[in-house]
Amino acid sequence: MKKCLTLLLALTLCGPAAATSEPPHPLMLDEVLDAALKAFPGLLAAEQRKQAAAGEYQTAEGGFDTTLKLQNRWSVAGIYENQNYDVNIEQPTPFGGTTFFGGWRRGTGDYPVYKGKSKTAEGGEVRIGVNIPLWRNREIDRRRASLQQAELGQLIASHEYDQALLELRRLATHRYWDWVLAGQRLRITERLLAIAEQRNDGILERVKAGDIPEFEALDNQRAIIERRERRVAAQRLLEQSAIQLSLYLRGTDGEPLLPDSGQLPPGFPEQEPAVETDLAENVQVAQTQRPELKRMGLQSRQTEIERDLQNNQRAPGVDLSVVGAQDMGQSKDKLNRDELYIGLNVDIPLQQRVAGGRAQVAAANLQRLKWERRLLEDRVAAEVRDVLSAIAAARQRVALSRNQQKAARQLEEGEQSRFDLGESTLLVVNLREMAHGDAALAAAEAASALFKAHADYQAVLGNQIRLPE
Repeated sequence: MKKCLTLLLALTLCGPAAATSEPPHPLMLDEVLDAALKAFPGLLAAEQRKQAAAGEYQTAEGGFDTTLKLQNRWSVAGIYENQNYDVNIEQPTPFGGTTFFGGWRRGTGDYPVYKGKSKTAEGGEVRIGVNIPLWRNREIDRRRASLQQAELGQLIASHEYDQALLELRRLATHRYWDWVLAGQRLRITERLLAIAEQRNDGILERVKAGDIPEFEALDNQRAIIERRERRVAAQRLLEQSAIQLSLYLRGTDGEPLLPDSGQLPPGFPEQEPAVETDLAENVQVAQTQRPELKRMGLQSRQTEIERDLQNNQRAPGVDLSVVGAQDMGQSKDKLNRDELYIGLNVDIPLQQRVAGGRAQVAAANLQRLKWERRLLEDRVAAEVRDVLSAIAAARQRVALSRNQQKAARQLEEGEQSRFDLGESTLLVVNLREMAHGDAALAAAEAASALFKAHADYQAVLGNQIRLPE
């Protein structure tokens, strides 16, 4: 009586709470993808490559930064005591390699006759000038080439990020369907075990009544042990697939979340996504959208810029310079000069081995990228053909396995009825039950393969992914 009161009290205290608690909702694929896109470390690493490319672009822009130079010199010993102060500012531009410069200098004290130009008026000398390349560095120079290459590098990093997105979505989808399949496998093994355990008492009664031989009870015990072993293996597969899925299912803090078996959906969707079956159209879409092909095209453009630069560097350097200078203020020597200089600077590389070798390297890399792109295009076409074949085969497997499952279920039910009437043996019943379980598992595996193939199809075509907000 005391035990009954204790049990009643426990049910009174725990019953309402248990009744009001809601079971966890099934974990859907979109939830996994949203979590992965927000917090998967591999994707965050790809994001940093975009940031690094932006830094490289800023570095290339620095080639056009204004440069300020200061030079001070004092004579502290010798025949002539003088002081020199020089400030120079230089501004490179992307306009034909033109560079503007200007400055101020002041020279005071005693100078030898041959250095008379070093002396200035009291206010110093102001100068301004421009240097214009006429041949080498006119169409392209290192500054402009680096800037163009860095701009392309930002686009390359963006396409690498898109490629990481596609691969993340594909792998996360595969792990999700692996988890669903493992849940289906566990349910099948639990169903088979429950059948064997539930009929055990009835078999023992029939053996006791002499209706069936004793070895039938022993055979059912063997079946129970075997099915328990299968359940343990199925439970292990479910735990393993849940651990793999947790790499993509992450919380708001970015930590992996281990999905609970209570979050398993009831099964695979009945309706599969629609796909375009025309091979030529799919190949065209894939070769237009795949980030790898876009990235390789940009890399070829980067190499073309380097080739053009090195070919330009093999030309003679002919620069036109114009400089104007004016002294400010007066001096005791009545020095006040207004000057204008026009110069032509010529620089001719006689052997051209540096630029020639670099041009050869760029040309070889450009040809290499051409053949690598050709191979990648062929590989993309083969992947499209293969994924369409995989989808078609998976569809056939789903249809056949469902028919097989239906037939196996009917045979199992019929054999159980025959056994109840004494017209069959438990061995045959076990075989029918296992055949039904294998058919159900084959149907689940076919469905998993179908939805995995659809994930591969999206990745092969390079379909863009909408990021969660």
